[in-house]
This record gives sequence, C-alpha cells and structure tokens, in this order.
Amino acid sequence: MKKIIGIAILAVVVIGGVFGFNYYQKTYNGHEAYAKVPTTVPEKHETKDANGNVVDGSYSYDYTFTFVNDKGEKTQMDYELSGDDPQPLTPGAYISAEISETRIVSGPNDIAQEKIPTKALDVLNAND
Repeated sequence: MKKIIGIAILAVVVIGGVFGFNYYQKTYNGHEAYAKVPTTVPEKHETKDANGNVVDGSYSYDYTFTFVNDKGEKTQMDYELSGDDPQPLTPGAYISAEISETRIVSGPNDIAQEKIPTKALDVLNAND
C-alpha cells in the first residue's frame, strides 16, 4: 500500500512539474522581437484594473504591436503603457522587446533601425 501511495505522489509531482515547466516556457521564456510604433497616437484614458474599476490618478495608452523576430515571423500583442503621467511612444519609431508566446516579458525599448536584423526590418517596412 505504501508503494502505491508513493508512486501516486511521484506521478502527481512529475505531472505537476511538466505542466509548470510548460507554463513557464510559454509565459516567461522570451525572445527578442521588433516592432514599429503606429503613426497614430492612441487616446489617453483612465487606467482600469482587472475588475474594470478605475485606478485613481493613473492613465493609459493602449497599443497593438505586430512584433517580428529575426527570422521574419510575426506575432501580434497588446501593450498598455500606464502611469500617473505616461508619455506616448514616439510615432513611427522602432522598438524592441523580449516577448514570450503570451506576453511582453520586457520592454518595449527604443532601438535604432540599424540594430534591427535585416529580415525583421524588411517585414516591418513591408507594411509602409
């Protein structure tokens, strides 16, 4: 009986570990990607929390970016720039960010056009 309980506990730990590892990989394991800031600045609005309640003294700009990795593959992601006095991103500027399958892990940060890999830059400029 002790062996069966031990095996069951081990199975639960292994399965939990596999699911945890996969979750981490999809959510936090990022790679460098590049995007171009839209030429139209989004409307500034009051920030709302996850429950839809207004956060006092906080404002936001909502962006949708089409990120391109160094292989030229596209990924579309939403980004909320928020704070007590957020400044919108520079329209038409290039940005880089570390992105995972589900979120922006780090960034976005301004980047010079010359530092963007050629394949990614070609895809970014194809929409112009």
